[in-house]
Amino acid sequence: MKRDMSIIRDLLLDIESEYTEGGFALEVTEEDDYTEEEMNYHLQLMKEAKLIKLETVLDEEEEEEELLIYGLTWDGHELLDSIREEAIWQQLLVKLKREKGSMPFSVLRKQAAKAAEAYYAAE
Repeated sequence: MKRDMSIIRDLLLDIESEYTEGGFALEVTEEDDYTEEEMNYHLQLMKEAKLIKLETVLDEEEEEEELLIYGLTWDGHELLDSIREEAIWQQLLVKLKREKGSMPFSVLRKQAAKAAEAYYAAE
């Protein structure tokens, strides 16, 4: 499966708005442009990148594993603050498309920080 930064951005926004103490699970809705499998894959990637606090637990009632989210990390908040504004995100999407939809995460993070800095300096 290919990493999709649009899914990651959507999940960061959802996690920030859904946060409750004690952990929570996200569910895919009709409004989402991704499947549950894609969501779970990207949540694991976000955990590896230290953007979110995530635990895999056994749901004994359903007899299956469930991903519980305990919020964003400092880095997760920093990235989200860099790409929250739609104008900044659209700029980055143009660059992503130019790079055939993918670029190293470290490059994207730097590009997002530069775009955010220019955006907020212009206000």
